[in-house]
Amino acid sequence: MDIALKYGCNPHQTPAGVTVPDEAGFAVLSGRPGYINFLDALGAWQLVRELKAATGKPGAASFKHVSPAGAAVAGPLSDTYRASQFLGDADYSPVATAYARARGGDRMCSFGDVAAVSDVVDMSLARLLFDEVSDLIIAPSYEPEALELLKTKRDGAYMVLRI
Repeated sequence: MDIALKYGCNPHQTPAGVTVPDEAGFAVLSGRPGYINFLDALGAWQLVRELKAATGKPGAASFKHVSPAGAAVAGPLSDTYRASQFLGDADYSPVATAYARARGGDRMCSFGDVAAVSDVVDMSLARLLFDEVSDLIIAPSYEPEALELLKTKRDGAYMVLRI
């Protein structure tokens, strides 16, 4: 599969293309990534896949400029943590708690991040992502309702990738 990228390393550079073997199962479900978005997504995916393999828990990462801003596994969110991260009192799924904890590693650095999760993106995580300043999500699959919600983020410009 050939993927036309939005631009090169920076917005003023000529767009590039990426060829991904069909057997990789990779797909752009929404939006059009740039080169750095693509590198962030692949790096973040490797990290969350290893988190899941090492712990057996859903893993999540927040990446910016080919570096992790935060990474975490699913776990409880204390009232103090929720307040410090502006999470409110919603009942979050395990994959959503993993992302909330990863993004909380450095909220400032995670502004406009690439999010990656090791598990299915459910509505709990989709709602959390919808309210954050994030540029892209990569995951192995999406609940249909969650995918539809994410496709409306940023007037359809939010990038949704499957691997």
